[in-house]
Amino acid sequence: MGLRQHGALRDVKHLRVVFLLGLGATSILTAACFIGGGDGNKTPAPTPTPPLPTAEDVISGWARENRNVEYIGECSKAKEGVDVGKLCSTLVGQRGRDRAYAIGPTFSEYTATLLMEEDASAGWVVLTVTNRDPNEEVPGIDWPLAPGDRVLFIGLGPDDCLSIREQPSLQGNRTICMPDGTEAIIQDDPLIGPKGLEADGFTWWHVAGDGFDGYAVDVYMRLPEAIAGALATPTPATTP
Repeated sequence: MGLRQHGALRDVKHLRVVFLLGLGATSILTAACFIGGGDGNKTPAPTPTPPLPTAEDVISGWARENRNVEYIGECSKAKEGVDVGKLCSTLVGQRGRDRAYAIGPTFSEYTATLLMEEDASAGWVVLTVTNRDPNEEVPGIDWPLAPGDRVLFIGLGPDDCLSIREQPSLQGNRTICMPDGTEAIIQDDPLIGPKGLEADGFTWWHVAGDGFDGYAVDVYMRLPEAIAGALATPTPATTP
């Protein structure tokens, strides 16, 4: 009887050791899963941020939506017999975060000027697209204006002038008419706002200069550096 009790006690001790070993292994596996070793609790990798669209990406999208034509990029890269009838662009100026492109059909003169701005969160965005009018071309890039800018009136011709009005409207009373070459400063005006006032199909600014103070359309206003660049005469090459 004593031997049987001794043997039973030994079996109980053996079972206790096996149970404790099994419990320890289970604890290790649980800890490993908690730390992240188990497939079911893995933290998903962050989704990479897509790159912002480039200037050419944006022009390409604009061309598809507004001209229903394929855009090939820089005009100088157009291939004869392959890119005929497509749209291309040429960078003609840059000012701060803004760029100006001449756009048009390949192997032809440009038909419009496209202005873009680089936005930190959205990439490049189209500001304006101005169709070219060969019969009424104002020299210089039509850069966005802002209060405080010094501008010149240009492109009116020798027999015309820019109307200065009491209100920003074609129905506003005209107080004076200023000729080509007139300098003006764009005024800070709550009525106009920081980007000009759209009315009667034009953008209006409050301008002031020598002998005048009122409202005028921006069609014939240019920044001095834009005019200087447009009217610059290329230096002829020296003959060796």
